Amino acid sequence: MKKIVPYLIIATLASGFSWGNSSSEKCDTAKQQALGLFAATDKGVRLEAEAAIRSLCPEGAAGQFLNGYALETAGNSERALLIYRDVLRMDPEFAPASGRTGLIYLERKRDDEAAIELTKALKGHADPVYHKGLAKIFTGKKLYSLALYHYQEALKGFPADADLFADVARLYLDAGDTARAQAAYQRSLALSPGKKDPLVGLAAIYSTAGELDKALDSLKKAEAAAPLDKEIHRLKAEIYRKKGDSANADAEFLLAGIQPVKSVPKTGEGDRLFAAKDYDKAVEAYKTEITITPDNGELRQKLGTALMLLGRDDEAMASYREAIRYKWDSQELHYNLGTIYEKKGMHDEAVVEYKQALAAAESVDVRYRLADIYTQRGSLQQAVEQYKILLKNNPADQLLQMKLGRIYTAGGNAKEAVASYREVIRLNPDNIEAHRELATLYKKSSQQEDLEKEYREIIRLKKDDMDTRNALTSIYVKKKSYDELVTLLKENVAMTPGDTNQHYKLGLVYEFQKDYKNAATSYEEAIKLKEDNAKALNALGRINMKTGHIREAKEYLEKAKAADPNMEEATLLLNNIRDELAPDPSKYKKGKKSKKGKKSKKGKTAKKSSKSTKKTSAKSSAGQ
Repeated sequence: MKKIVPYLIIATLASGFSWGNSSSEKCDTAKQQALGLFAATDKGVRLEAEAAIRSLCPEGAAGQFLNGYALETAGNSERALLIYRDVLRMDPEFAPASGRTGLIYLERKRDDEAAIELTKALKGHADPVYHKGLAKIFTGKKLYSLALYHYQEALKGFPADADLFADVARLYLDAGDTARAQAAYQRSLALSPGKKDPLVGLAAIYSTAGELDKALDSLKKAEAAAPLDKEIHRLKAEIYRKKGDSANADAEFLLAGIQPVKSVPKTGEGDRLFAAKDYDKAVEAYKTEITITPDNGELRQKLGTALMLLGRDDEAMASYREAIRYKWDSQELHYNLGTIYEKKGMHDEAVVEYKQALAAAESVDVRYRLADIYTQRGSLQQAVEQYKILLKNNPADQLLQMKLGRIYTAGGNAKEAVASYREVIRLNPDNIEAHRELATLYKKSSQQEDLEKEYREIIRLKKDDMDTRNALTSIYVKKKSYDELVTLLKENVAMTPGDTNQHYKLGLVYEFQKDYKNAATSYEEAIKLKEDNAKALNALGRINMKTGHIREAKEYLEKAKAADPNMEEATLLLNNIRDELAPDPSKYKKGKKSKKGKKSKKGKTAKKSSKSTKKTSAKSSAGQ
């Protein structure tokens, strides 16, 4: 008899249910069936359900999801992921697509992405498989409370899953709760007697507690399930060593593929090789020493350090964890383990280890690493606390002050940021980065005097900083500080004599000061460097008009218009020249007084506009 499964899969198939007329209704029905698809343990029922989904909504989210799932089960998870993404674009809340995506990411060790997708899937469908995946992720991140919650939810769906209870046991073991770990392993064995993993887990608990006979008995049962497992034989050998039974220990070492030690190795052989930087041989020496004293946590730490220096981080991490399990504790152990976690992007675990390292002794390096992690994570207040502690020990550290200032800036605390940068400048007036940071803050808060001061300091330290020079130019223009402006622009020209634009800018200021001789010289230099410099040509035409050299003005203005046909000022000035050289009789009549002796209104407006254009042309270009 077929089992009853949730979400009405069988009932829907067996009844004469009408799927509805619209494609939308059919796809909604297919979506509901897809939610319960994996709960159907009967293969025939599942195949019928898949057929119904394909019939109802072949091109919709549910139908396309089945295509992806077929690829995934065939081993092509890469193409399956592409289809699942397409499904989620069609229906962002389609839980099975998010769930399967998360499970694929989990298999590929992309835990952060897996957590996002599985959490999203659970919002639409409380599948115990998703809970199980999240539990594994949070266990790896040492977020034990979250992991335990998801394991409990997963067990509601899989109450007879022996492997799941073994996973829960490992969670408790990692959290240091050996009593609950032992109970969970025993529950796993009650569901699946003789299973290897829970037996090995129990043996480790017994061995750590000194119950060697119980540990050995558990390993013998595990050996019955997996007689060729070398790790089981290695563990048995270590227990025999502890019991003083060297004959059985040697035999088990041979079965584990390890040559038994016939004599106690030289004390400190591993240390000697490590000091000689022969890390490969040091690793082997430490491993040999560990077979003699397997509960020596310090040796396991040394082994981990040698492995880490060889770039074998995963092995090093395992060795460090073993050292902790054997109750060994040192600042170096926690610091090194923290650096490995940080390298792998496991920042929560790294923070835990760094804090334990600090509990052992104060360390500048550890606090630096903590501060950097907090900064990356956006935990700015915690980062500030670390930098303040560091500054108490070394208040003259400019780099620390700069980092503190940048964190204050990122957190929107401009007042404290300014104080930090000012302290840097007090320590070193030539720290250009501190001046730049202050300038940025002053610009945001419109503190013009302070901003001008910082710009001058930056130029003092880096004369060729043209961005700062241009910014200071704008300030002088707004303040009408023409003497300072001329000095600054002369320096610009001296530093970049081949820059046509710098000559043009200097000419504008001279022109505005009515120093037409120097203005003309600057414009001419600009044109020498760039013959079609329309702005400089136009400016020379304008100066010649002002000084009464109309024909020269006309020549320059025509060149300016040729260089830039859209230049309105050149066109306007040329029109004025044509009016003066050959006035239009009709315009002249319009501009004459009326019978009452008054000029026409239109004529007055035109004349006023022309004068205004001549006066403001130089001023409007000064900041260009």
